[in-house]
Amino acid sequence: GLSQNTTYHFRIVAYNSSGTTYSSDMTFTTTSSVSAPSATTQAASSITSSSAQLNSYVNPNGGSTTIYFQYGLTSSYGNSSTSGNIGTSAGNYGTTVSGLSANTTYHFRIVAYNSGGTSYGSDMTFTTSGTAPSATTQAATAITASSAQLNSYVNPNGGSTTIYFQYGLTTSYGYTTTSGNIGTSAGNYGTTASGLSAN
Repeated sequence: GLSQNTTYHFRIVAYNSSGTTYSSDMTFTTTSSVSAPSATTQAASSITSSSAQLNSYVNPNGGSTTIYFQYGLTSSYGNSSTSGNIGTSAGNYGTTVSGLSANTTYHFRIVAYNSGGTSYGSDMTFTTSGTAPSATTQAATAITASSAQLNSYVNPNGGSTTIYFQYGLTTSYGYTTTSGNIGTSAGNYGTTASGLSAN
C-alpha cells in the first residue's frame, strides 16, 4: 500500500525485559508502475510561409502525460510550444506554431513526460514556403519620341526575385524588357524601352 516513486525510512525495533533497541535508519524508494510515455515525431503539415502544424503520436503508457514541441533553426531548437496535458489517452497530437520566417528550414520534435519519465521524439525538419514578391508599377520618366524609362518598386519578400516589364499599345502588352535577377533586395527598379513610335 505504499506510494509510487516515494522514498521511505525504516528501522528495526527490538525489546525485551532489559530494554528496547533501535537500529540505524535506512531508506528505500518505491518504483513506478507507470512507464515513460512513448513519443513519435510525425511530419509537419499545413506549412505556409510563416506557420506550420507540428504533429506527433504519443502513448502515455498509463500515466497522466504532458506534451510540448521543441522547434528552431537547428537541432538545438531554442523554442517550445505551449505544453498541454493529454491525460492517459494515446493518439495523434499536434499544434500550430507561427511567426516563422519564409523559405526557412526548421527542426522540431515532440517531448512527452509523466511520472515514469521523459521521452523525446526523433528530430524532423520542414521548410516554410516563400512569399510572392510585391510589385508596384510607377510612372514612366525620361519620355522621348522613341523611348521611355519604365519604373517600379519591388519587394522580393525574402526570396531571390527576377523582374521584367511588359509594355505595348494595349493591356495585352505584346513586348517585354530583358529580365534581370534582383536577389532579395527591395527597391526601385527601372529600365529603358526603346524603338517606340512617336505620339
